Amino acid sequence: MKATKAYLCFASVILFLLPFEASLFRARPALAQKQKAAVPRKESRPASPAQSRSGESDSASRSETRGNFDEERKNTTGAAMLTDKAQVTGLRFLSWNGYTRIMLDLSQETKYEVRRLKEDPAKGMPPRIYVDVMGARLALISKEPVPVEDGLLRQVRLGQYSADVVRVVLDMNSLRDYKSFLVADPYRLVIDVYGQRAEASAVKEVAKTPTADGRRGVAKVNIPSSPAPATSGLRKVVLDPGHGGKDPGAIGAGGIAEKDIVLSIAKKLAAKLRKDLRVDVVLTRKDDRFVALEDRTALANAENADLFISLHMNASENTEAKGIETYYLDNTTDEAAIRLAARENSTSRRNISDLQFILSDMTQNMKLEDSITLAHRLQGSLVGAMAKTMDDVRDLGVKKALFHVLVGARMPSVLVEMFFITNRSEGRAMSRESYQDAMVEALFEGIQKYGQSNLVARTL
Repeated sequence: MKATKAYLCFASVILFLLPFEASLFRARPALAQKQKAAVPRKESRPASPAQSRSGESDSASRSETRGNFDEERKNTTGAAMLTDKAQVTGLRFLSWNGYTRIMLDLSQETKYEVRRLKEDPAKGMPPRIYVDVMGARLALISKEPVPVEDGLLRQVRLGQYSADVVRVVLDMNSLRDYKSFLVADPYRLVIDVYGQRAEASAVKEVAKTPTADGRRGVAKVNIPSSPAPATSGLRKVVLDPGHGGKDPGAIGAGGIAEKDIVLSIAKKLAAKLRKDLRVDVVLTRKDDRFVALEDRTALANAENADLFISLHMNASENTEAKGIETYYLDNTTDEAAIRLAARENSTSRRNISDLQFILSDMTQNMKLEDSITLAHRLQGSLVGAMAKTMDDVRDLGVKKALFHVLVGARMPSVLVEMFFITNRSEGRAMSRESYQDAMVEALFEGIQKYGQSNLVARTL
């Protein structure tokens, strides 16, 4: 009986305490939430590119360079949210004779908008261009304006316009035209601006990237030599040996690299053009170094070249694939051309579609017929001449594709695929001096024929 009473007493105590225990367990999350909420949230104030000018009439110009941006609050999930945003990590520009190319380095693909603000002489306001990079964060150590002062572009200003938008403002001295495009892997936003050509010649490149010690890029100035009078109708040719440096291009039998073969051929071709055609020749690279695709056409534009020829060797998973083909910039649905462009662009097949809008650019369309003519002249000479030194030279024809390296070129431009490096016989042949010399002769002949036909056309 006593045992029963003791048991009942114990059970009563347990039942009495259960509501308090349950309440205690329920209170723990609430307590944790209160502690989490009590943690102060960090505040950040991005630096402003510059103070907004007074008296600007339109809303875009009034807001383009706010002196004080709204304060942004980061909660405890802020770090995770930042990983979803593109980072603007660098700024470079290349300027020359009424043409400037601005390049923004991005951590990933993102959307952007470009707007032009017309000049207002009554208020002394020059023309401006502003670019809004959506879903982005400014990751530059220094956010000070970048002076350009090339006669066309005065300066570039960058700032965190809002929590999700990086705004880039181009303060122009004058402006005739502009265009922009995105280059992938790694992503770069390229903005070309054009003005009236100046008399003086000077090229200046400045890089502004985040470094450990915060040092700014150093300007480099190059003044090219004046070309001798041309006898072929051509004044200046830019040759582009594909790939280079960290980018070896395709690899053939025995480890031969595309970058080495095309550089050797480009150097020999440049020497022959200078000697026999009295043409000024510029190489996009003279040694084994990496040059970004957009910098290659920028150099051709800056040099005001008559022709831009990019030299490559083809590659295929099918080691029996062989032949020569020449490309010009245009849209295509040919799957093989799309795959080739993706390889040469060092990007995915999906990103090829990003270039399609460039086809509406009037300047490129004006040069399209000349590019097609140049491609046919080169292709015909290459196949005819190489067939005299090699067996079974296959003519793969003149084709069109969306190559990054040709985008934005303001002169006739083509990309030549000189045999397949992945084909054992063609790869080995092109690694030999004698076959490289034959290729140089063939390329020279094609350029000469184009120049002569172009000269005749201008005198008709």
